Amino acid sequence: MQRRQIVKGLAASSLLLAAGGVSAPLWATSDTSLDVIIIGAGLAGLTSAEYLKNLGYKVLLLEARDRVGGRILSLNTQPNSPEAGALQIGQGYGMMRTFAQRLGLPLVPLGNYATQNIFVINGQRIQAADWPTHGSNHLPEADKHTLPSSLYFQALGKGPQYALPSDWASEKYAHLDIPLRQYFKQQNLSDEALRLIDSNLNALSLQGLSAADAFYRLSLARIGGRGAHRIEGGNSRFTQALASNLQGVINTKKVVSRINHGGEKVIVGCEDGSEYRAKRTIITTPFSTLKDVELTGGIRAFKHRAINEAVYTPVTQVHFAVKKQADVAALEATNLWTDNALGRVFSQMNNKGQLTYLTSWVNGKQAQALDNLSAKDAIATVSAALAKYCPALKGKVEVVHHQSWSNERFSKGAYIQFAPGQVQTLVPHMACIEGKLHFAGEHTEFMYSGMESAIVSGLRAAQEVTERL
Repeated sequence: MQRRQIVKGLAASSLLLAAGGVSAPLWATSDTSLDVIIIGAGLAGLTSAEYLKNLGYKVLLLEARDRVGGRILSLNTQPNSPEAGALQIGQGYGMMRTFAQRLGLPLVPLGNYATQNIFVINGQRIQAADWPTHGSNHLPEADKHTLPSSLYFQALGKGPQYALPSDWASEKYAHLDIPLRQYFKQQNLSDEALRLIDSNLNALSLQGLSAADAFYRLSLARIGGRGAHRIEGGNSRFTQALASNLQGVINTKKVVSRINHGGEKVIVGCEDGSEYRAKRTIITTPFSTLKDVELTGGIRAFKHRAINEAVYTPVTQVHFAVKKQADVAALEATNLWTDNALGRVFSQMNNKGQLTYLTSWVNGKQAQALDNLSAKDAIATVSAALAKYCPALKGKVEVVHHQSWSNERFSKGAYIQFAPGQVQTLVPHMACIEGKLHFAGEHTEFMYSGMESAIVSGLRAAQEVTERL
């Protein structure tokens, strides 16, 4: 709880500074050298940069992409700006909601999604009401009435509950740092239940995910409350608004290739030959990409392992818009839950209840298989599956976006997951300071989830820097 109070204080300070309530230190105006280099202009990098800039520190923010936002990506060329990246602002995202209010960004409901679900199991399209007695339902008798989409949470719900999400790395729960598949087998889940869960798991696989991690995510969901929102006009407006307060600080298309923190100052070198020096550096990039950066100056063994062994969940999406000439009134808006390459299909409607947009969201092994194809073939595979299991849509939708977060050079995955054994060994070291290097990002903050954890981590790292400058 102490950490939460610190973060609340940081938020208050950040809001006060943005309003001009604190003046910059006098020395900052005359010092021409950089105080802090921040690597990565996602939520963590932007919030830490704004906080430090408002305190008067000389900050440089380096971003490899040609845009800010990191894994927040709104498709602004499409009506209603659907999200290809970070999707929802949960009820428990107090920090992000406070920032949104300060930035003048209204929140709106997540979207007008269909409520009806249809399942595609073993090649058969099945209505939810028909599932218990359907021939493709190979679950044991006791589980036949459980929908495939409910098996995972039903099984987890019978397990332990952490008092706080951060308890997941305590010795008390060391016995859970095993493959989730192994844990479920201990609970006598059937092979068919495991197969169905694995087909749409928000992780690489049941075998590759620590059970301690799974219960941690569930604990976050429990305290987050029901209901979610997004920024009106797309979540990218949030990072763009933060960036607008950092004129002259952000430098895009700067791919960092080496970091040396062994001398008096940190030296950051980029692929284009540019080089920068500062007293401290905050690294917010995912460890999946940081492992490609040459780090010199000393990194402790466990942090080195964390950087090199971190696992990021594959997520691939194909977005479909309903063609304007289609008779959308005749198209039924339903969500699909499948055990094939189509993954889950989320259907959105307009205010008249007409189908307007679909997103095929594929995780884990299914996403990995698509990622091994060319983008053209991956799109064709998903499109063919959609046409097969939703024949009414054939010829009436068009692909407007394909997103492979694993194949995206500067992410190499959608979000971090922890493999069996990593919760006890690596989690305690994810945020640890290494010399003059500080670390932020959703992979370093474990009292919150998603975008909220990124913001909190950015403020935490910024405070660490101010205590040492």
